[in-house]
Amino acid sequence: MATNIVHLFNNSSLILMNPPFASWDLLNTKDNKEAVRLALGNSFIGKKPNQASAFFYKALNNLNDNGVIGCVIPSSILTLDSYAKLRTNTNDLLDIKLLGKLGNFIFEDALTDVSFIIGKKPKTNQIPTIIWTRNEKGVAQEALRDFRKSIYNNQATLENPNFSIYQPITFPILKENWQPISLENHNFLKIIERFVNEKKLFRIEDVFSVRQGIRQGAKDIFKVSSTEYDNLPEQEKKYFRPVIDNDVIKNGQLLLTKYIWYPYNESGIVLESEEELINESISFYNSNIFPNRHTLENRAGINQWWTLTRPRNWQFKKFPKLISTEFGKSGSFGFDLKGYYVVERGNAWIPKKEFSNSDYFFYLALFNSTFFDNLLSIYSKQLAGGKWYDLGKKYTKNIPIPNVHMDEVKNSEGYQRLVEIGKELSEGNTYTKSISDNVLERYFYPNN
Repeated sequence: MATNIVHLFNNSSLILMNPPFASWDLLNTKDNKEAVRLALGNSFIGKKPNQASAFFYKALNNLNDNGVIGCVIPSSILTLDSYAKLRTNTNDLLDIKLLGKLGNFIFEDALTDVSFIIGKKPKTNQIPTIIWTRNEKGVAQEALRDFRKSIYNNQATLENPNFSIYQPITFPILKENWQPISLENHNFLKIIERFVNEKKLFRIEDVFSVRQGIRQGAKDIFKVSSTEYDNLPEQEKKYFRPVIDNDVIKNGQLLLTKYIWYPYNESGIVLESEEELINESISFYNSNIFPNRHTLENRAGINQWWTLTRPRNWQFKKFPKLISTEFGKSGSFGFDLKGYYVVERGNAWIPKKEFSNSDYFFYLALFNSTFFDNLLSIYSKQLAGGKWYDLGKKYTKNIPIPNVHMDEVKNSEGYQRLVEIGKELSEGNTYTKSISDNVLERYFYPNN
């Protein structure tokens, strides 16, 4: 199929497509991959394009001067930086008439995040109609049914708790990508982006360096439960640290439930030879490391077979840090005051300028607020089911937040109130979480 991409379209008046959603890794022949690369040309900036993007771009370039295209596409084409050039080229060639995000419940046999685009040549700078749907089963079908009705009733806008259909003021709505958002969030976005332009709010990437956690390179060989840790000889416990993954943060509090083998200090690996490993940690060596030697030795990019694949040397030194799970929402952030935890399947939020403990508690309250869920729904990637978001750097970097290094923030009553809420959350007192929204809306995100 992929080898025919180059010859599939020719001066067409109408192209309607549901192209194959094949990831790069599933293109299992060199010819298939080469066909995708050839079709995309320089419109893709990255290493692993989806096959659907090649079909779409080839079709786009083979429309005649008055041609129309309708295409189902992976939602990643609308959001990922690697497709930015493809989006720009599309917008240069095509009047986008309709753009919709349908979510993960379109194809019964797959959880692919699906969107669609309808456009027409020539380019006239018309702003498209946007269809946004909540990422839950059955919602996309409901939205499309009501959209068809709205055409006959001459309704320009439909607003529903589960979906929105409207024409935005500008397109793209977000400068960095084409992600459709709800009408409510579209109106909210206009306000907070104005605050960014006025330097009342700043991007997360201006305040934090968001860093990805370690990679073991072998699933859970190096991880133990609290009970297993307690049963280790005392001399071996110093080579373990509490670990953060998607299960150990609850409503802003860090839970001490798991440990990970982490034989590193500020200078790097401590146990440099296998002899040292056996002498210093014979119990864990016999129970976990040696029985998995073959698996560990076959990992790529390691110097010593008993070490982590990517220990992240920034974690060698213990320092205070905000931590989040890899995927989550409000409640998925915690504050590691002593810097003792190692982040694995999660992210460390490291300030670019020095923070006081109060600053950390301020952001702990902000990130664990339901208000922050609304920001995530606008800027981040929503996962299947609609209840979780990608909390990595790529999807959170543009979220506008108050900057504690600004005097008007630091000296405000709102700052002090959020600091106190953050302290309560870190101790497990979740009843204060509901107060955060009112503080944020009053002092930092007014709606007018």
